[in-house]
Amino acid sequence: METIEVKIPGMLADIYKSEQVAILESAIRHVVFSRLAEKKEKHRKAKQKIAELEKRYGMTFDKFIESFPDDADITQHEDWVEWSHYDEVNKRLSSLI
Repeated sequence: METIEVKIPGMLADIYKSEQVAILESAIRHVVFSRLAEKKEKHRKAKQKIAELEKRYGMTFDKFIESFPDDADITQHEDWVEWSHYDEVNKRLSSLI
């Protein structure tokens, strides 16, 4: 477990130690759950974008890369960049969440 040092405002210093801990734990819990909700939303959006691109091209990102034509147009190049971004976000957040 990690130890975190927190400087608190003077008004909290006057509160009993047991209440300080409860307040800080509550605040940290709130921040953690808020950040987790943000990550879950980013993950949901990444999966949604991946599904849209898979539907458009009828294949997975790996197959898209394997079959990427030498004469690809600008749209295909832009889709490659976008898809690679969402693929990376999906992989990173899948292991985190």
